[in-house]
Order: sequence, then structure tokens, then C-alpha cells
Amino acid sequence: MRALTRPRFLVAAVLAGVAAGLIGIAMALLLEIFESLFYGVAHDGLLERLATAPPWRRVLAPAMGGVAAGGVWWWLRTTGGITGVEAAVADHSGRAATRMGLARPFVDAVNQVLTVGSGNSVGREGAPRLAAGAVAAKLTMWLGIGRTEGAILIASAAGAGLAAMYNAPLGGAAYAVELVMVTGMRRRGAVVAVPVCVLAALVSWLHSHGRPAFEVAPQGPSSGTVLGLVLLVPVAAALGVGARRLWSWMLAGRVRTVRWLPAAIGAAGLITGLVSLWVPAIVGNGRDAMEVALGTTTDPAASDASLGTPGAAVLMLLGVVVLKPVLTGLTLGAGATGGRLAPSLAAGSSAGAALAVALHACGVEASVPVLALAGAGAVLATTQKAPVFGIVFTWELARAGAWTLTSLIAVVLVVMLLVSPAWQRTLIDRLQHSRKR
Repeated sequence: MRALTRPRFLVAAVLAGVAAGLIGIAMALLLEIFESLFYGVAHDGLLERLATAPPWRRVLAPAMGGVAAGGVWWWLRTTGGITGVEAAVADHSGRAATRMGLARPFVDAVNQVLTVGSGNSVGREGAPRLAAGAVAAKLTMWLGIGRTEGAILIASAAGAGLAAMYNAPLGGAAYAVELVMVTGMRRRGAVVAVPVCVLAALVSWLHSHGRPAFEVAPQGPSSGTVLGLVLLVPVAAALGVGARRLWSWMLAGRVRTVRWLPAAIGAAGLITGLVSLWVPAIVGNGRDAMEVALGTTTDPAASDASLGTPGAAVLMLLGVVVLKPVLTGLTLGAGATGGRLAPSLAAGSSAGAALAVALHACGVEASVPVLALAGAGAVLATTQKAPVFGIVFTWELARAGAWTLTSLIAVVLVVMLLVSPAWQRTLIDRLQHSRKR
């Protein structure tokens, strides 16, 4: 612990947090620029841009973005590739961190944002994580920080990039500790990750003004919502496991011949563009799909004009549930680099919202935001095998009150118990131990 309080490390931690915040802002602005360029509309969100753009542009934008991004990845992978954050943290020799550099990770990060901004179905969160981790790796070299402490800082900076992108400091810290850090560094790493992620989020307020990613009013408990949460558990478990297996299978068979990357990613983009003519919320990383899910209403008089009736909204939500994992897997299998966090959130929130609307049609009043957030957190926790991250990150996206947090925790824990053999063994061992006592 002493090494973590030395002046050089403290300076590096502060600089890494500030850099991660600025990177998060830059990536958010860059995403808006790419969306404007590809869809020809310089205002509103992605779904509004799709509604304004002509059909031919909606079809070709993801394809053109995929071809361009594939060309950049062709060059990167034939000239040495990219050293990722996970490799740098796991390498005890420290050589992987020294190979990261700055230029290549930033090129790769911008390319990921281009892929998402053109409408392709992958997450954007990998870009700020990679760029912030590369800055932290360079700081550890410049300031002569030890290998273990340097690995902790790199992981914390990666989480801080995520925190800055979504204004979710505790979620970013949970990501760094639960998903990036390796065994033996997590306890000490949490002491570093939390302040670095908080600092990055505070810097990102220059752009986000401290607002949560989604505006959701606090919800109260009801018997209908409790019933919905019970029914949501098997749905979220099946969806999370199915998405995780599909993505693993697609990644295992991904395009290996780099010269085919432009054509393969472009083809995946073309399919995504065609699907978007019927399911507009399918495009991009999934943030807009989650916004649609959280904003779905069961009142026909208050229905969003862009979605039509609650029945039309349900069809849109079910389209996202089924097609978002498929198109994300197709894009990853074509050779694109991108995150899976936002696609998980999109599929899970859409499943929860669709269930709430279906219950309403049966005469049961269930809260759409509560079921949507619970579904999002459960699917995210399942695909990432990270329950703490799934709970904390999802709740921070909306900060929707204590009842929503309680519901989110309950659903995530039960789903993890259903899908995780390790959790099942732990529960059985504890029950046997309690009987013996």
C-alpha cells in the first residue's frame, strides 16, 4: 500500500483521471460528429437523425462506415496490431504496457467510434477505455512507477474512461476491479480505481453537466411490478446466456484474413442498415435502444409519435431483443473491435420494457422503468460475468431511486444464481456448512 501513496503515483493517478475525463468528452463529441457526417443531420439524437435521413442513407451509412473502419483495422493489424488494456494489466513482466504506445491505441479508439457513429451494432465503451489505459501506461513509464502499481493504474484509467463516457464513476471503478484487474491486485486496486474514476467523471461534467445518462423518475413498489420482476428472471437469464454464447461463438470464428476486413465489416453494416428500415433502434451501440425502452409508455394517449401505439412499441422492443445480439455478433464476427456492454443493456432493457407492456395488456400495472433497468442490469451482469458491475453501472445510468436499486439487486443476484455454476456451488457449500453447525 505504501507504493500507492508515494508522490509519483499520486501525480500519475491524478493525471490519469483528468486524461480519462477529457478522453470521454472527446469521444462523445467525436461520436456526434460521425453521426452527423454519415446521416447528414447535425442535430438531435441518432434515432432522430435516422427519422430525417432518406432510406438509402440509412442503409448505406453502416456499410460505408464498416468499409472505412475495416480498412483502418487492416492497416493496424498488418503493421503490429494493438496491445489492449487487459493484456497490459495481466502481463507481470510489464513489457506489454511498454508496447501500448499512444498513437495506435488512439487510432483504434477513433476507429471504434467511427464504427458506432456510422450505425454499426457494437458498443462504444471500448474506445475511451483503450485510450485512457494507453495514457496511464505511458505515465507509468515516464514517472518510473513499478509494474504492479502500474498495472493497477492502467486498469483504473480504463474504468475511468468508461466512467467519463457514461457519467458513472462507481460503475467505472467496478468495471476496473471486477473485469480488468487480475487476482491479487483487486483489494488494493479498488482504493485507486474509485478516486480515479470519480475524478474522470467530474471532468466529464464539463460536457455532461453532471446529468445521468438517462432521465428516469423515482419509482415506487407495487404488486404488479413485483410479479413482473419474478417473470423477468428467467427471461433475462436466457437472454444473457444466449447473447454471451452467441458472441463467444462469433468471435471464435471471426474473420482472420485481414484483407477481407473492409468487405466483411461493410457487409455486416449493410445488413444492419437494411434491418434499421424496420427496427430503427437497432443501430449504433444500443444507448438509443435503451432510451426507447425506458421511455416506453403503456398509455396509448401518451405514446411517442415516433413509436406509435404501445403495440408498435412492443414490436420495436422485441425486435431489439432478438436482433441486437445477432447483429452485434455479426459485426464482431466480421472482424470489428467494439464493446458488448451497451448491446447487453439494450437487449435487457427492451426485454424488461416489453414484459411490462405485456403485463399491462393483461390488466397488471407494472413499472416500465423498473423492469427495463432490472433487465438491463441482469443481462449485462450475465454477459460480462460481473454482478457487482452489472448492478452498480446500470443503476448509475439513471439513478432512479432506492426501490429501483433494490429491484435491480434482487433480479441480478437471482439470475446469477441460476446461470453461474460457481455461485450454485458456493450456495450449496454454505447450506451444507450451516446444517453441520
